[in-house]
Amino acid sequence: MQAIVTLLLVTLYSFHSLTQVSAAPIETDITVRANNACFPSLAFQPLNPRNGPPSTPLSQWWCDDATENGFLGFTYAGWDCPSLSKLKSDLGRMRSQFKARYVRMYGSCDDDGTYLNNLVTAAYSVGMGIHATIWFGFDGDDSWMGRRDQLVNVIRTNRLAKYVIRTVDVGSEPLFDWVLSPQDLANQIYYVKSLIGSYGIKVSISEMKYGYEVQGNAQMVLDAEDVVHAHELPFFDWDATTGDQAMPSLLDSTNWFVQQTYWNKKIIYSQTGWPTNANVWQPNSPNAVASVASAEAYYHLLDNACAQLKGITPRGGVGWFWHIWSDEMLDGWGLIDWNGNPKWNFAPKTSC
Repeated sequence: MQAIVTLLLVTLYSFHSLTQVSAAPIETDITVRANNACFPSLAFQPLNPRNGPPSTPLSQWWCDDATENGFLGFTYAGWDCPSLSKLKSDLGRMRSQFKARYVRMYGSCDDDGTYLNNLVTAAYSVGMGIHATIWFGFDGDDSWMGRRDQLVNVIRTNRLAKYVIRTVDVGSEPLFDWVLSPQDLANQIYYVKSLIGSYGIKVSISEMKYGYEVQGNAQMVLDAEDVVHAHELPFFDWDATTGDQAMPSLLDSTNWFVQQTYWNKKIIYSQTGWPTNANVWQPNSPNAVASVASAEAYYHLLDNACAQLKGITPRGGVGWFWHIWSDEMLDGWGLIDWNGNPKWNFAPKTSC
């Protein structure tokens, strides 16, 4: 029965994509594409959201993901439903001070859709893309369904949304948290694709290698994904020590994803970093060091591995998001401390 459901969803997605492909406007005037730069490259000059959507067709709007590697941006929590002014300030700083090209959604703001629309406006106004997340949470309830429907509605009704939302994750560690079975999760990926695939938005989940193994065979989930969004948090390894010693863990996990997706899917570290304290989560290794020095060492290791990771992965190498923007959002894990200052000189490569 589950196989039949999956087949029906795949058929629905394929039919919907074919019949709805004209949903994106067909336009020829691409003069608003600033400096002839693709979005959201660092050469792109932000546009005013008050002027409405650009005349550039979506097919010519986005940078090819094969050209995107190195630092992509920060994870950003929506727990407190930040205001539009707060979002513009934080995202603007990410872009101008640290050269972020994307922001990744984390957590949830269960309002009437104001937060999502404000996030779209803020990202567009500073020239950044969004990696969106359907937040499942930790309570085991079905609130995620309403969040899914709200996000889809924003994508369909906000005229700027499809110009800033690059991907949608159906959950953050949903396999590890046992929210859905692999089959049900794959079905949800296909379902979301059927709703937004015509806009060119890629659908995935954000998950650890271990998450794909904990429930048994989850290959069907990887097969359903358009892009791999991997959580790389070697601080939690059983043999973790300091951040500068994490390369074997990164390589093992990355090679596994490459092999399981047959060398044909873009790999992004949607969540990676190292904590400066263990106030929120304790490590699994008694030798794991949570400190500013260890976090900075991990950052340098990750940054220096750009070319190496590019050499072992498809689609132009690995892009990565630092987890998370500030300690105010997740104590110890932020780049920005409680006083609003970066904990070290964070100037990562944005290409290699």
